[in-house]
Formats: sequence, C-alpha cells, structure tokens
Amino acid sequence: MEILSVALTVAHLLAVIAWLGGMIFHIVVLDPVFRNNEVSFQSAYLLALMEARFRKLVGGAIALLLATGVAKAYLLLGGTREALGNTATGRYVLLKAGLTAVMLVIFAVCPKTRSCSSIPGVCEVAAEGLLSGKTGTVRERSKVVLPKIALGLGFCALVAAVILRG
Repeated sequence: MEILSVALTVAHLLAVIAWLGGMIFHIVVLDPVFRNNEVSFQSAYLLALMEARFRKLVGGAIALLLATGVAKAYLLLGGTREALGNTATGRYVLLKAGLTAVMLVIFAVCPKTRSCSSIPGVCEVAAEGLLSGKTGTVRERSKVVLPKIALGLGFCALVAAVILRG
C-alpha cells in the first residue's frame, strides 16, 4: 500500500508542477513580453502554437491531478466519508478540493484555455499570419487577472497540502 501512496504522490506532484509551472511561465514571462513590447506576427503565430500545446498539457495534468487527488484522499481518509467533515485531515482535503474546483472554473472561463488566445491579434495571426506572409507587429494590452487568481489559489492548495502532511 505504501508503494501505491508514493506513486500517487509523485503523479499528483507532477500534475501540479505542469499546471502551476505553466501558469507561472505564462504570467511571469509570456504575458509581460507581449504587454510591454512590439511583437512580430511570426512571434505571435509561434505563441498561438505554444498556447495550443499548453492547453493540451494542462488538460492532461488536470485529469491526472483529479484522479490522483481522489485516490490519495481515499487512502488518506481510510475510505470513509465521515472522515471528510469530522477530522482535520478531512477538512484539509475538502479545502484543497474547493481551491482546485475554483481553479478549474477559472481555467474553464479564462481566454487562454479556449481555442484562441487572449492576446489581441494572435487569433488572426495564428489563422493566417505566417501562411499569408504578413509582417508587422502585434501589441497585447489585456490584463491577466484570472490566471493570477488561479495561481494564488494553487499556492494556497500547496500550503494546505504541506500542512496536511505536517
């Protein structure tokens, strides 16, 4: 049983790293570059390709995160529902589940997760930019509030996990 618990923890942490790490990269690196600089259509096209690939990675990471989280909670709580509300461990599990649920809602409504980018002009560039031979620049002016909130919630979930492991 210990091997299963370790394997679930490793898979769970890898999923968290993929999701939160990707969010950090987008918020700290990509978004400021597009917000503060003129970017060529070719660069915007490459960003659109990167975002499409990132959405696929995050989708898989979320599925893995949910599956391993449920399995870990089951093992941690001894398979009883009563332990969810009646123990400190159960309450931390509920806290992590709630934070993750809010992050999932943000992920579902955030423009970066849809078929197109939140960066103005990237959608058109992705569709025709390199293929039509367009040149020029695209400047992104959008704010990235929802991903920052989701990232903060993710860090709260990590703190809850550390406290849970105490």
